[in-house]
Amino acid sequence: MKKSVNTSSHSVLKVSNLTKDFSGIRAVNQVSFELSSGSITAVIGPNGAGKTTLYNLLSGNLAPTSGSVKLEGKEIVGLTPDRIVQAGIGRSFQITSVFPNLSVEQNIRVAVISRQQKQFDFWNNLESDRALNEAIREILNLVGIETLAKSPVSLLSHGDRSLVELAIVLALKPNLILLDEPTAGMSREETQRIVQLIKHLQQSTDCTFLITEHDLDVVFNLAESIVVMHQGKIIAKGNYQEISDSSEVRRVYLGT
Repeated sequence: MKKSVNTSSHSVLKVSNLTKDFSGIRAVNQVSFELSSGSITAVIGPNGAGKTTLYNLLSGNLAPTSGSVKLEGKEIVGLTPDRIVQAGIGRSFQITSVFPNLSVEQNIRVAVISRQQKQFDFWNNLESDRALNEAIREILNLVGIETLAKSPVSLLSHGDRSLVELAIVLALKPNLILLDEPTAGMSREETQRIVQLIKHLQQSTDCTFLITEHDLDVVFNLAESIVVMHQGKIIAKGNYQEISDSSEVRRVYLGT
């Protein structure tokens, strides 16, 4: 998971004219943008702007009506969600998706086994697999939850569950991580912890991040680039200052 020495930036994701229709309603309309390696980009917009549909298109949970999505230069439209994960896109959800009856360590173990495409073998106990256990320890330390390793997920706070889900995503070794409302329902302290963790992961891994988030303080604190959607279209792209200065953004997003 360590960041590679070569820090030259290149395009990780290129979305071109992505469109999705639902029974005559255009939820995503000719959306195009590009993500550079190692960057943090935020997609914002009012409810109904098309953000969730966009995420479902990128992760393969929905098939687009038209358009292209290229990951590291390779077309991924038409791939199943599991193939897209294998290609290098990991996604965390607004509602955490973990195995609550398993421990934190066991949840991460499942993800690492899945990524390594291991199968259970009665003659080879996976719990004694040194490389596997080392990979799990690395993820626990990276996210800062090593003290929670033996804790059942069902007993964790909402904030800690979100950290576990992010650890599971990281265990899949993605090039691109989609974060869907990563601070939703969190206290201010938990929110700051997530913000600092994402910054740490940007600096210490090769991952690129795309986030949706309603908390604009989080967006402006994290994102180097911001994409603003409204009624399925992109109405603005730019950095914090450019978005803040946009009269169109203020009109449709901030209500001024």
